[in-house]
Amino acid sequence: MNHRLATPAVLVAFAVVPFSWLACGGGKKPPNDPSSDDSGSSASTSDTSTPTGSADMTAPPSDSSPPAASTASTPPPPPPPGFSDTDCGKCVATTCAKQETACGKDATCKSALDAIHSCITGSLGTCVDGATPPTDKAPKKLAAAYVTCADKAGKKACKAQCK
Repeated sequence: MNHRLATPAVLVAFAVVPFSWLACGGGKKPPNDPSSDDSGSSASTSDTSTPTGSADMTAPPSDSSPPAASTASTPPPPPPPGFSDTDCGKCVATTCAKQETACGKDATCKSALDAIHSCITGSLGTCVDGATPPTDKAPKKLAAAYVTCADKAGKKACKAQCK
């Protein structure tokens, strides 16, 4: 009769063990001790679910890389705005529209204006001084008229925006 009682207990044990094993993620069971592992070191490198001999089945893999995932989700800071997108640049463009239009008709003068507008330092003086002026006489004169207007605008009409 003891034999009949042992059989249901064994069946219950075999039924519960697979369910708990599946609830913990299934996969290859880690060995209880390193000497009983018959596959050697290949199992320890391929099984990252739990460290050998660990009883905690909910621990994350030790070789996971959460910092890499968190840095990938953080967008890089936006680039600084170009001079033409700043309040100072907008004010200078409005104040010196006549000179800018005249300079924009010449290709070499327009390239100097483009350099000023795309300057990312945001400072009027730095952006204007950093642009390469045209070398030909007429475009050089047009660019000089724009620079003079921009300098005056930065000191007077656009003083508050060009701090």
